[in-house]
Amino acid sequence: MSPEAGPGLLPMDQGVAKRTEGTPEYYKALDVLRQANPTGIFPPSWDDWQAAKTDDDGQLIELMLDESCVMTVPPAFFTSGGLQALQKLWLSNNGIRVIPPEIGKLQQLDSLWLGANAVKGLPSDIARMTCLKKLWLPSNALKEIPREVFTIHSLEWLDVSENKISTLPPEIGHLTNLTRLDLHTNLLEALPPEIGRLDKVKHLSLHCCQLKSLPTELGQCTSMIWLAANANQLTSVPASMGNLTGLVRLALHINELEGLPAELGNLTNLVALSLHKNKLKALPSSLGNLVLLGRLSLYENELTSLPAELGRMEELTELWLYANHLTAVPPELGRLKKMKRLWLDRNDLEGVPGELNGLTDLQELYLDHNHLRSLPEELAVMTQLRRLYLDGNPPDLAVPPAVAALPCMKESVEYMGMAGELQFKQEMVTYK
Repeated sequence: MSPEAGPGLLPMDQGVAKRTEGTPEYYKALDVLRQANPTGIFPPSWDDWQAAKTDDDGQLIELMLDESCVMTVPPAFFTSGGLQALQKLWLSNNGIRVIPPEIGKLQQLDSLWLGANAVKGLPSDIARMTCLKKLWLPSNALKEIPREVFTIHSLEWLDVSENKISTLPPEIGHLTNLTRLDLHTNLLEALPPEIGRLDKVKHLSLHCCQLKSLPTELGQCTSMIWLAANANQLTSVPASMGNLTGLVRLALHINELEGLPAELGNLTNLVALSLHKNKLKALPSSLGNLVLLGRLSLYENELTSLPAELGRMEELTELWLYANHLTAVPPELGRLKKMKRLWLDRNDLEGVPGELNGLTDLQELYLDHNHLRSLPEELAVMTQLRRLYLDGNPPDLAVPPAVAALPCMKESVEYMGMAGELQFKQEMVTYK
């Protein structure tokens, strides 16, 4: 081996292993690939190579070539023999620009990974791969989804995320066996109505695009359990989304939403709902129907009040409400017995209800940067509190002695830079 070859590499003239009787046929294809990529990362011998998996008959069924510095996939790689039984092929994280038409010969292939390359398109012959179920093309140079993809009706998972795709054609509706579709981080501004035909889709990622609206037909995708449409330019949500009653996670944060349809209250299987960084001024009372919700983020909106019905979300453990314009907190929030963390900072609160003492498992309560003048004595029973932040309120904020005696108060006062300044005045503790 020449010094230039480096460990594990063979120069081109030494790249072909000696053929002996009984040598697997697929070694020929691997030798072709090695010769076409002299700087590729390949083993000195294909024997006992862990990246190749064969079946009981010695037929190659899986081949992993991720991160192998493969820049070129020659046609002969697919025609040299030995790949006719191949089911899974990994070619991600290489420098591949072109996929030759001969890939269509892999008619038993069910999974193809081509992510993180420089692929601009696919040959029409890919339509011959009628067993293909998973096609991964994220982080390439695609400006559109190759039309041939829409003829592969066997597809169950299509990932074309992190490309430069600006249009999703109506033909997407032909892929009726899709259960997962990843479109995020593209240049999409709209979705065709035909997306509603994907009634088997469970996972749909649309985040980090340029979508201004969602089609009403999206409500026909009733198998959906995970939908991410965050970081777009949405100004509204169609009422038909209330039909997606199987949704478990819904992400709509970082948009331009000014309101929500009451029908979102039908999504009673939700466990996580993110709505932060929008322009919401009010919430529909029907959100109280989301009784399985564990996490709800509403921070950095324009909310001035909260519906009392939020107190019905008995599974809620984390509620983000900071950076709104809230002037009051509904007493009903005190019913949320499982609440662990509650963010109410950076609002316009002048007080908090004593009923919050019902949050007996609460560990963190953020009330800083409001207009609080006093705290209710009832909060003294919240012995699980680890953090109670009060900084940024009026300097004469009065705290009942029993509340001031909570173990968490020492850390809170130190955080506020007021250690040693607790003073009793008229049976209250005042920060000065």
